[in-house]
Amino acid sequence: MKKAALRFLKTERMQVVFILLFVLVSLFLTVYFVVLPQHELYENNRMVREQLEGSRYASLSITNMQRIADHELANLRTLSNEWSRIAERLAAFPNQTALRNTEVNRIDYKVQLYEIRQRLQTKSDELKIQLIPTELGLDEALASGDAIRVRMLQLKAVEKLADLMLDRQIQRLVEIYPLPPVEHMDKKGRRVFEEYPVRFECDVDFEHVFTFFQSIFEENQVFALRNLRIESGPTFDSKLRAKAILSALLFE
Repeated sequence: MKKAALRFLKTERMQVVFILLFVLVSLFLTVYFVVLPQHELYENNRMVREQLEGSRYASLSITNMQRIADHELANLRTLSNEWSRIAERLAAFPNQTALRNTEVNRIDYKVQLYEIRQRLQTKSDELKIQLIPTELGLDEALASGDAIRVRMLQLKAVEKLADLMLDRQIQRLVEIYPLPPVEHMDKKGRRVFEEYPVRFECDVDFEHVFTFFQSIFEENQVFALRNLRIESGPTFDSKLRAKAILSALLFE
């Protein structure tokens, strides 16, 4: 009897120990997987609630917030329209959308280059203005790595500037050639506009140098002035020698 009682008592004690261990493990798992995550979630919610309560919009109603949103959208439309007007006003080319998006090939470029050279030469002969750089600083050859679109836009910038100088009665166009284009990006790395600088040198008298530089600020033929130097001309007839870098702007 005594041995059976002792064996029964020992079994009960072992069961109590296992039950206590089970309770302790269950308590640990409950705290680790339930209580702690809930406490962390509570703290996160409390911080978000405090931030929202401290926001300047916390006391606003839905109606007021909608009114603010409408006001901000109206400001965005106003700024967008203002930027479009500025881009249109400062663009050197009236058809900049077509110039930016139209695909060109090598044949198109070579044909355009030939036709523009011939036209400007004929125009200079009619105006009796000496056009020394008949090649316009542009080569007909295109290497495989060259961007034809860039070369075509450089050609258009040179053509526009040469036309302006001939129309403003310069005495002699001594030199003209395009420089590498410059891209201007916004803070997010998106291209805002491209700049196509052209360097030129010409002889001009006092009256026409003023009218020429005044004309580069007229709509549809705006050029940004990067560099300018005016000195005495090489001969008595050539009163002034103007050297400058002007840039045609092409907006996105």
